[in-house]
Amino acid sequence: MSLVPAFVLITILAFILVYAWPSIVFNGTTFFTSYIWNVGISSRPPVMVRGFLVPPNASFGALLFIESTLLSSGLAILIAFPVSFLVSLSVELYLPGRAKRPLVSLIELFAGIPSVVYGLWGIVVLEPLLLHNIEPWMSANLYFIPGFSGEVLTGSGIIASGLILSLMIAPIITSVMVNSFDSAPSEIKQGLVSLGATKWELGKYLATGYSRSSTYGGALLGLGRALGETMAVLMVSGGIVNVLPTSIYSGINTMAAAIVAYLDSAIGQGTGINLSALAELSLFLLAISLVVNLLGRRIAGRGALRGVENDKF
Repeated sequence: MSLVPAFVLITILAFILVYAWPSIVFNGTTFFTSYIWNVGISSRPPVMVRGFLVPPNASFGALLFIESTLLSSGLAILIAFPVSFLVSLSVELYLPGRAKRPLVSLIELFAGIPSVVYGLWGIVVLEPLLLHNIEPWMSANLYFIPGFSGEVLTGSGIIASGLILSLMIAPIITSVMVNSFDSAPSEIKQGLVSLGATKWELGKYLATGYSRSSTYGGALLGLGRALGETMAVLMVSGGIVNVLPTSIYSGINTMAAAIVAYLDSAIGQGTGINLSALAELSLFLLAISLVVNLLGRRIAGRGALRGVENDKF
């Protein structure tokens, strides 16, 4: 039974690779260097290219989707990591024992909220707030920072996606950090306090010393969640095609969102090359997510995920 998860994962990888193979041969390296995603002219007879039938003028470049995924996930980590760090330290060092566990349970509960709920909140509340208040102020006052000068259009895009993702991954990072801080031996905590360390200094030691690996590992686990998030990002990203973002206010289109948005039309396409291109995009996204998650678990250690720190100091 312990081999079943590994078998399922290998089966999924093989399945996606088989479907992606025509696109891999047809697109070559341009799949990663071009941002033009053109499904071709379906009204004209398909042509043979590199052994596969494709619609005339078809080309599939994933650079926009890859760049958008990295931008939104990177912004999410920049926001979520310091917030999770401060929340974890506050829970561990400043809250009374009776209030700690209910608050941690409440924080973890946020991780179970469906992503579409976050997306709906983003459309109804966040995007108008960004469009009418925050982004115009940023454009007028922070224009000297590279990427912060530009026209504000709809409120959707990099900032909205990053903020939504940060709300979704913060509970994951916070949970790992709290469990790690809580697992630190009381002798270490009491010893530091007896030597005159303040609570803030104790917290800094836990984060950079005893629980350092869990701190970084938790951030990578949150990043892995952000990379693969679909519905919430699809609702607030803007769904831009064939245009690279020029500022932080630009609309984007992540890999996961593009797969969902284009899948229905790709299934009905006669030659199957559109579906194959989405399969190649899925394969690349799966590979990135697996690497990030495995790296996060490697750094944090399986014990840290259970609340037992494995770090050597």
